[in-house]
Amino acid sequence: MHYELIIFDWDGTLSDSAGAIVRSIGLACEMLEVVKPSEKEMRSIIGLGLDEAFMKLFDALPKKRSAALQEQFREAYLTMVDDITLFDGVESGIKMLHQHGYKLAVATGKSRRGLDNALRKSRLTDFFSVTKTMDECFSKPHPQMANEIMEQLFIEKENTLMVGDSSYDLEMAINAGIDSVAVAYGSQEPENLKSFSPKKILHNPHELFDWLRLNG
Repeated sequence: MHYELIIFDWDGTLSDSAGAIVRSIGLACEMLEVVKPSEKEMRSIIGLGLDEAFMKLFDALPKKRSAALQEQFREAYLTMVDDITLFDGVESGIKMLHQHGYKLAVATGKSRRGLDNALRKSRLTDFFSVTKTMDECFSKPHPQMANEIMEQLFIEKENTLMVGDSSYDLEMAINAGIDSVAVAYGSQEPENLKSFSPKKILHNPHELFDWLRLNG
């Protein structure tokens, strides 16, 4: 199967940011004296938009309390964001796919400001034709991000592949009617990803980009 378009998730797929997200949630909980969820629970929401993520983690909190917790999370995350890097092999892999003529896109639960900053820092802005964030679309697993990317690039579903590290990425692919590949080095364990029928589960970025080069 030859894919023309590859849509990537960002956090946990291209960027090694899961640890910073977990630490920031924990710090926010400590600041506001909210019971901290387990690390597994905190990792399970990576990939969702912030409202949806905090609704899932802290569903019993009053709305104002949840909003204050989100603000504390943002402040904590901003202190760590400069230390977040791409996974080893991602920069060369993205450039390789671009050189081979693939259209590349990002669909993420990050904010527009957060993604633009991350793209600038990683020097990958020019390699992605379209990017979609939680500010502009429904949160995953709603298919809006994927659908709008395909519409903007005039690429059919059968020629599109989603790459992500979470069940939300893979479920979005199912909802959009496109194939997916899962990575097991991000926020969720392989057993959480198998039930969403990805074409392959890859265990490091080098393996991922080798697979894409040979099978994409």
